[in-house]
Amino acid sequence: MKKRWLWLGGLAAVWGLWTGSVVSQASDTAALDSLPTSFALDGIFNTTSTIPKVTNNATLVSSNHGLQLTSGATNQNGAAWSTSDNKFDLSKNGRFSMWMYFGKNGATNSGQGMAFVMQNAATTGFTTFPSATKPAGQALGVWGSDYDNTATDAQTIAASAIQKSWALEFDEQINQSRTGGDNDGFDYNYMYDDLQHVGSNYPGDATTYKRNGTQGSSAYYFYYMNHKGAFETTLSDGAWHHVTLDWTAPTGTSDIGTMTYTLGDKNPTTGASQTPTNSKTVDVDLTKLGINATDTTKQVYWGFTGTSTTKTANNIVAFEHIPGLVNATSAVTVTDKTTGEDISDGGSVNGNDALTYTYTLNYGGGNQSWQNIATKLTKPAGVSFSSGTITYADGSSESLSSSELSSSTIAHTLGKNLSTTNASATITLNGQANAVTSDTTVASGTDYFNGSNEINSVTTPSYTIYPARQWALLVTSGYTMTTQPGQDVKITGGVGVDSSATEETVANDHVTVHASLDNGNTIDDFTLNGSTSDPDAAGAFNLTIPADKLVTGTNKLTLYTTDDRGNKSNVAVVTITVTGTLTFATVNPKSSFVTTQLPGTATMIGRNADWNVSVLNGMGKGSTWSVTAQASDFTDPDTNAKLAGEAVWVDTTGNTHSLAQAQVVASGTNTAASQTTDIVDDWNNDSGVMLQTNSDAMSGSYQGKIIWTLSNAVS
Repeated sequence: MKKRWLWLGGLAAVWGLWTGSVVSQASDTAALDSLPTSFALDGIFNTTSTIPKVTNNATLVSSNHGLQLTSGATNQNGAAWSTSDNKFDLSKNGRFSMWMYFGKNGATNSGQGMAFVMQNAATTGFTTFPSATKPAGQALGVWGSDYDNTATDAQTIAASAIQKSWALEFDEQINQSRTGGDNDGFDYNYMYDDLQHVGSNYPGDATTYKRNGTQGSSAYYFYYMNHKGAFETTLSDGAWHHVTLDWTAPTGTSDIGTMTYTLGDKNPTTGASQTPTNSKTVDVDLTKLGINATDTTKQVYWGFTGTSTTKTANNIVAFEHIPGLVNATSAVTVTDKTTGEDISDGGSVNGNDALTYTYTLNYGGGNQSWQNIATKLTKPAGVSFSSGTITYADGSSESLSSSELSSSTIAHTLGKNLSTTNASATITLNGQANAVTSDTTVASGTDYFNGSNEINSVTTPSYTIYPARQWALLVTSGYTMTTQPGQDVKITGGVGVDSSATEETVANDHVTVHASLDNGNTIDDFTLNGSTSDPDAAGAFNLTIPADKLVTGTNKLTLYTTDDRGNKSNVAVVTITVTGTLTFATVNPKSSFVTTQLPGTATMIGRNADWNVSVLNGMGKGSTWSVTAQASDFTDPDTNAKLAGEAVWVDTTGNTHSLAQAQVVASGTNTAASQTTDIVDDWNNDSGVMLQTNSDAMSGSYQGKIIWTLSNAVS
């Protein structure tokens, strides 16, 4: 059954090709009426040279913005090739960005189609075909022609194609004839549906074609084509189709590069990027184009060929970017100056927020400077611009007029071209979101920078403008507070909102309280948590500041709120004063040294266990203190004899210091708001306050006085 259907399809194709009625496209003005944004092709293509048997060279239409291969008349053959100055360098990555139009007659009545071609054979090229009665037809002007049903070798077919070439066909007809000798079977064994298609291969290479059929008194040969990277699609639907070709050059000693061709990656009405309908990547062997990895020059001619027979199409190409001509990029950033945040797609701003649209244009080299750049910026609904400036890399600038800024489309031609000596321009538009009363969507848009030799575009983000909210914060617990060390502090307050929305209630969990202390301690953000008695109280909050986050003296607490849309309240400051005491907790009024029998030599006498000196520091965490000791002479109260010796301080390193002068004997820094330290606890048998006697000391019972002094700073 499959063979029967293929056979009938082939017969139908022959009948339609030679006896079907002619469909005129003289009235197909949609192509030019809806020509997408593109630049004029002056000087890019050679459309005037004579190509043998080409009935009409391609022409430039619509003020030279469109390259027309066939015009809708019957039996046309069109071709256009890049000039020598605009050849494509295959040693470098490159991108073609273009719009293609394939008529409106549908797959049944459309012309044959057209092809993008890279070739290294000559300044021009076209399929060799026998005569006007045996036209190029399915060859599209680049593949071989198949009119000899006795040809036993595919090289016969390949020899009539453009040599040293690679082609990407946009085939508007399904050529499945098995008659042989009618140049109408290239799609046999590939296309089983009556669908148009895209595919690629090497036209001048015999492996591109495969023979079918048998030779005999009543039989024949016919050839069909090997379609690489092929996909079925709809072309002749009266709409423009965006095509992107991305070339990745070979690296190192390789001869193989890749070409990715993508169809339908932009919306024909808006120009906005969209999900492609199809995309394929194929290897391209440069040796098939007569180029080797060791060649110093890898430039090729490129262009388009197209054909029609008794079925016709208006085939046109328009360009946004041609590799090597102008290499440029553009970008856009939308910033909410009120919140300081960049707006991403799907984001939001508030009414009355200050907004800035920043467009950055960069020139990255090319055969020409980027010339006569005209902006086509759609003013976003819901935003009003108050100023606009263009700043160039060379330091110069220019302003946009108020009439330009107020127009629905901001159209301004840059006063300077971009080149290697002036490689960038930054367009800054300052404005404000409107004071809306309900949620307002700002749609994404495509903005253009239309030069006379390069088209660049950017897509602005879509976002929502919310009604503005004005928050007022009040601290009900007071703005000055005094507390003791070790005590927590409770702060209470509330917020109210004045919204530009007609009616609006904001839930507590949509409002965040931000609190910070100036003493270096942190407090976590929290959402409105009600009052101390009612956790659901609308607009209320309560905050407990732990004692260990406060220091003795003045603590400044800063409070403000933000909502889920970035609106910020006023800032409130609460002053918290922590008062505390620094005192001796205990000082034993009487302490003694060990009773010792004098040996007649200098002696160091230790302490008994009745020494007790401790410090209570309630000045807060981080506060410091120190204790000094100073001793009087020791005397015998019965005889008033003075001891031959003195009280001393022995530090932890074993050094001895006379207490006739005050010595620091202890110090500390609080690790808590309030804490007690026993300074004697750190002394051992060989350190601390001790009694040193001389060799001539006399036996007796001696008494003296030690003065302990406590200070709130370390001496």
